[in-house]
Amino acid sequence: MSSTGHCFLCCRREPSPNQILRQSPVKEEIKTPLAEPVLAAPPINYQSVSSDSVVLAVPTEDSAMAAADLSNLVQRLEAVTVRLEAAASRGGGAGGDASGAALAASVVAYDAQVNPELEKFVSLCQQIGGDGNALGDLVKKAFNVQRDIVVKASKCKQPAQAQMMDVFKPLSAAIEALQNLAKDKRGSPVYVHMMSVSECIPALGWVSVAPTPAPYIKEMLDAGTFYTNKVLKECKEKDEATKTLHTSWVRSLSSTIKTLQDFVKQEFTTGLTWNAKFSRSSSPRPLNGLIASHDLHGGAPPPPPPPGPPPPPAPMAAAPAASGDAPGERNALFAEINKGADITKGLKKVSDDQKTHKNPALRQGPQPFKPTISPKPGRSHVHAPSAPKAAPAKPPKTELEGKKWVVEYHNGNRNVVIEDTNMKQAVYIFKCTQSTIQIKGKVNSIILDNCKKTAVVFDGVISSLDFINCQSVQAQVTGSMRTVTIDKTDGCMVYLSKESIDAEIVTAKSSEMNILVPDDSGEFKEFAVPEQFKTVWNGQKLVTGVNDIAG
Repeated sequence: MSSTGHCFLCCRREPSPNQILRQSPVKEEIKTPLAEPVLAAPPINYQSVSSDSVVLAVPTEDSAMAAADLSNLVQRLEAVTVRLEAAASRGGGAGGDASGAALAASVVAYDAQVNPELEKFVSLCQQIGGDGNALGDLVKKAFNVQRDIVVKASKCKQPAQAQMMDVFKPLSAAIEALQNLAKDKRGSPVYVHMMSVSECIPALGWVSVAPTPAPYIKEMLDAGTFYTNKVLKECKEKDEATKTLHTSWVRSLSSTIKTLQDFVKQEFTTGLTWNAKFSRSSSPRPLNGLIASHDLHGGAPPPPPPPGPPPPPAPMAAAPAASGDAPGERNALFAEINKGADITKGLKKVSDDQKTHKNPALRQGPQPFKPTISPKPGRSHVHAPSAPKAAPAKPPKTELEGKKWVVEYHNGNRNVVIEDTNMKQAVYIFKCTQSTIQIKGKVNSIILDNCKKTAVVFDGVISSLDFINCQSVQAQVTGSMRTVTIDKTDGCMVYLSKESIDAEIVTAKSSEMNILVPDDSGEFKEFAVPEQFKTVWNGQKLVTGVNDIAG
């Protein structure tokens, strides 16, 4: 039986093709365009066949092919219906559970954009091997912690400011682990790689930056350029396969950070946004127990009490008493006005003893009343900000910690001497002012960080002499040295020896740099390091050279 109550086997009327189509398994109207065009079925000729008082509608032989086409058409329509019903069920299931495991659009975009670049970078770290494996694992862990914060922000309300530091604590620990890895592996073959990541990885802290986190990520990427250039320089002398691997590693690191910047610019232009529609019924697990108590137990805080009733209206002024002779007063007023120049004759003469500027006694009387002006509501007297208190000076320190000499916080000390050194040790000089450090023996590397008006004299260095964030510093080598790097430093003088005459000098964001080279007589000749450059397009690429200013 059909839904209309007719039986095709018992009805003596010949069914039409339209009736057959109406009885097809398609149960709902399909408005979506089909993948293949549906052709109109040709007319089919039927004949009545009687068997045991039952009349059947059977197509004739000349319409057998048309019936086959119609059967194929019905099968195709059934297949399309099944696909549409399946798609509809999937769509309804995804949107029916707002509190389910469905990810927010920002998290989906993160997985689609950032994760592929991250996986590529971790794979290159594993191809480098050695300490590169640990480096890749820590980078992946840090990015995953950052992703967890994005996921939680999409599902929870913003915690209180006092609790926000606990939210970012795992990310801070992951970033610190990467920076400590670089400090502890100074002798590693991939030490420069670690320093590159150590300078770039603070970009993950964009989650706590507002209102413009994307430029902050760009700054962190630029901070690592100094060390990524060193990676490219070191692999230049190696075989082609090694050179290709390390070059790809540098490009992948840069691409990963840039992709993160693009993602943040697209999804969180003004900073990390939290879910303002948080509720107890649809909330996920608490954000490490950091959601404010009113979010977890009572929803939003109670509204403020309603305002009090308005004050009563001011009493109206009493109407003036009616004058018995109002027309007469008006006439007198007009008469006074019409006097013209004679109106001043009625003024009283003021003698000199009544004038303040001629009678000093009158000036010593009570001062005229000056009404006090009350401050506007909502404003308070703002005191001028006082100068910040200077941080207490830390004690100077000169100690050997493992394989690293730590020299820090010396002020005005010209007699700092480091002895008993070897070629596996590094020297780290930090925040020294107006001091002189002498290093006896050959060491692995020397770094001056945040020093002012400080000088260092040493016998030799295997790796490099580095100046970072310094002002008015000097260095003199009496033995051999391969590389000098000057980064974010204003005012630097380096005295070379004859053994280090071929040293390479790498500079970035620095000024007032001078190199002093000895001549045959032992006298030093000073040469300035260029600070201004000119870049032109040669049709295929940018070409940069020193900008020579005439005169």
